[in-house]
Amino acid sequence: MKRRMLMVSVLALAGCAGVQGFNSDLPAREVGSLPTDAFGDAVVGEDPAIAAMNAATYAFAHPGAMQGQPADMALAIASLEAMAGQFATGGRWSDMNNLAKVQMLDARAKVRVVLGVTPDADCQDVIDGLVGAAQAIKRGDANGARLAVAGAEFTKGPDATLQLLAHFPAVPAANVATQMASPYLYPMGGDGFGNMM
Repeated sequence: MKRRMLMVSVLALAGCAGVQGFNSDLPAREVGSLPTDAFGDAVVGEDPAIAAMNAATYAFAHPGAMQGQPADMALAIASLEAMAGQFATGGRWSDMNNLAKVQMLDARAKVRVVLGVTPDADCQDVIDGLVGAAQAIKRGDANGARLAVAGAEFTKGPDATLQLLAHFPAVPAANVATQMASPYLYPMGGDGFGNMM
């Protein structure tokens, strides 16, 4: 029993040592931000970072509820894209646990694989494409939605990308990462959805 506890302690320390060396100098193409009108009137007056993390946290925690909701899924993925880079580089997030930052970047990479986004895609191009698709879907503009995700960064093609957004599978790494990062947006350890514990 003592040996097992010692082993767990050693592994924990090793993990912490690796995380302390987190490098926040991401290339510019790996950092982007959501357009100010990304959520329309749905989040008027809300901190954009909180709105983005609420969207991402909910979507990846409840993949079943996102089935048939391509616009909301597109916004959730765009939010993950944006916040992963923001957390890693923004001074506002200097107190965030480095492990949470690493997990967000890893989650972004895993979601990109599922969606068919190239690993070296410019983050802002991905965000703009997804937000553009979400807004077009909400307007009932099918051609506009296809055009929004027609860029080379979306390797599956517009129709397959939109179909995938409507039936996005669970990505456990994104669920874990958003759950871990969310409390850092709230004073005194809020629950990540705007309600204080």
